Amino acid sequence: METLEELKAQFLAIYNENIQWDGADDLLKWLSESDFFVAPASTRFHGSHEGGLLEHSLNVYHCLKEIVQQAGLQDTYSPETIAISALLHDVCKVNFYKKGFRNAKDEESGQWYKKEVYEIDEKFPCGEHADKSIIIIQNFIHLEPEEILAIRAHMGGWDTAVKGGNGFVGKIFERSKLAVFLHFADMAATYLMEV
Repeated sequence: METLEELKAQFLAIYNENIQWDGADDLLKWLSESDFFVAPASTRFHGSHEGGLLEHSLNVYHCLKEIVQQAGLQDTYSPETIAISALLHDVCKVNFYKKGFRNAKDEESGQWYKKEVYEIDEKFPCGEHADKSIIIIQNFIHLEPEEILAIRAHMGGWDTAVKGGNGFVGKIFERSKLAVFLHFADMAATYLMEV
């Protein structure tokens, strides 16, 4: 398994090689000053460990790149669009978690102990998960419509907007192959972290 420093170096190389929009340096500075490189990806599920968000973002990038290549659409979606959509789809999780504790029982000894866990500590409550990522990214760089659709719909059926029944994520999937591809890449990357 790669170290956090190796994962960070990989992220920076991909980001700097592919994302060239005005403001990209400011976005990278913001990420570097945040907890992005050490944050978990979730509280209890995939990537609920230090650096989980970084690891998940890189896994999504590699999965999305492979899916686009397998579909023969690498000329349709630029390396920049792939990098933006995959590496930044979950920036809503930056500065979102804090360390906490819960009681846990050691199965062998039967003794109770304080287990370190991650808890949600929302500091920027604005919109749904993916909406928040889009808002944060667009504070720094321009997003193309296809990138917005992909990031907005990357959670697919787990999106709370879908649970409310308005069905707009399905409409996004009808309009944007990239949205479908990012959703599949996110699911595949999540699976990779669970096995």
